[in-house]
Amino acid sequence: MTSTSFHLSERALQEAAESSRLLPVEQADHLHSCGLCQGRVATYQQLFTVTAQLPPPAFAFDLTAAVLAQLPTTKPAFPWVVGWVTALVLGVVVAFLVLFGGLLAQAFQGLFTVLGAGLGVVAGVLVAAQCLELVAQHRRQMRLLDFS
Repeated sequence: MTSTSFHLSERALQEAAESSRLLPVEQADHLHSCGLCQGRVATYQQLFTVTAQLPPPAFAFDLTAAVLAQLPTTKPAFPWVVGWVTALVLGVVVAFLVLFGGLLAQAFQGLFTVLGAGLGVVAGVLVAAQCLELVAQHRRQMRLLDFS
């Protein structure tokens, strides 16, 4: 990189304005020898200084109140139904295994591990279905919001 044909990119100039240690050696060498790039770095430094002194923006509206006013007041019925069905199925499976686990272990000596794995898969599928429904419901509610 020579000072006559190439200059630093805008990103490199901004990084140099924050700290010249962020630049690679060849870009730092160019910066020290190029008056144009030094001037642009000085401009960015002034811009950063002035921007840091600006007061934080103040909005003419309360975003929290605007969002909360648009949310539905009734709770949807479906998510708790999946939860209850999941709990019921898991309860039945656990009760079955408690009551008949010993007999199953004797009858299917190696199959008990497979049943446990199957129970884990069923529970995972039910939890995943619950999560997907909650995400879909959240997306539907977010589409209803109006930020105007």
